[in-house]
Amino acid sequence: MRKKTSQIYVVHIITSLAADGAGTMLYRILAHTNRSHYYPVVISLDDDNGSADKIRAHGIPVHCLNMANSLTSGWHILRLVRLLRELEPDVIQGWMYHGNLAASIANLALSNRHPVFWNIRQSLYDITLESTAMQWAIRLSAKRSGKPTGIIYNAYRAAEQHADFGFKENNAHIIPNGFDTHVFAPNAYSRETIRHSLAIPQEAFVIGMVANYHPMKNHALFLEAANLLNKHQKNVHFILTGREITHENREIQQLLKRFPALQANLHLTGERQDIPAILNALDVFTLTSSYGEGFSNVVGEAMACGVPCIATDVGDVPRIIGNTGHILRDASPSALAFAWLEWINAGATWRDEQGQRAMQRIKRHYSIHNIAHQYQELYASATQEIRTSETALAHVGMKKFSSNISMNRLA
Repeated sequence: MRKKTSQIYVVHIITSLAADGAGTMLYRILAHTNRSHYYPVVISLDDDNGSADKIRAHGIPVHCLNMANSLTSGWHILRLVRLLRELEPDVIQGWMYHGNLAASIANLALSNRHPVFWNIRQSLYDITLESTAMQWAIRLSAKRSGKPTGIIYNAYRAAEQHADFGFKENNAHIIPNGFDTHVFAPNAYSRETIRHSLAIPQEAFVIGMVANYHPMKNHALFLEAANLLNKHQKNVHFILTGREITHENREIQQLLKRFPALQANLHLTGERQDIPAILNALDVFTLTSSYGEGFSNVVGEAMACGVPCIATDVGDVPRIIGNTGHILRDASPSALAFAWLEWINAGATWRDEQGQRAMQRIKRHYSIHNIAHQYQELYASATQEIRTSETALAHVGMKKFSSNISMNRLA
């Protein structure tokens, strides 16, 4: 049983703490939580991985249940219910479809005693593109979407798409992702260091993308466009970073067989931990995703580093970039190559101006301090409503009790 304090206890239930969009954003929010007013606890349905140790380093408890693939198991749900009963949260915050459902199912077993928020982190272009398990989770979530106190989306387009699919709209909130602009910031030393480590000339024009290998990221579009540009601009280098972005990836091997001349200027770095440094090495960041993006973290990270972006029209990317970059309406290799060529010809001064505007846009609209505060305001509002209701009920009870005493005296 928890020790009663004035802090608001918030239990976050997340599908996995893998170092991807959701796990990263949860870590950032927790790292910038006002700990004098909020006490966070994390429950991961998956194993002890990803951001777990980073979260614990902030003195925040993390419980890993190893049940991500067995959400429907009564035994696993019972474990979650017992843990929540022990933690006695003021608020339960779900993350991702399975984490949201687990939060609601467990709270139902506890007689819906806690306010529950869901957090949906992706767009919903076409449900048939999802795995069978994910389709099940999305359909069930739509049916249950009127139950949580609130549903938080990190992108306006995601909220619209989910509403079209049948998710309730009356409890929707939009809170975008946030960025630590001390970590993601312009850094000339990182720029030189990364370029030197990859044997890229300092005067070369460098285009890059940070994205794990997945069909929706559309690395083929990037590579085909790079091949076209490379035919006309020999002093351009390309950096691709992310999980499975290596020459050992067979699908990438097959693509590169078509572009032998490109390989001298192409750098596949695989998964890296120094993403701010990688981004600083670029002159232009590019996102070629074809679907699935809600709020692209890496676009915001590149902008925070003062790197302007050229991106496809997915999720809330046009809203994030605003007038500081270029949205590729025609997602073809030739259109992307031409956009790159235009930015090369525009000159370094113009690109630097775009990068500065991008950095200021992130600071103004997507500061992690501001985003964490928006979450905290939701939690404070939910708990205040409950406490007001409890006070009112207690007041009514006291009036009835006093009335009964008076009646007994009269009798």
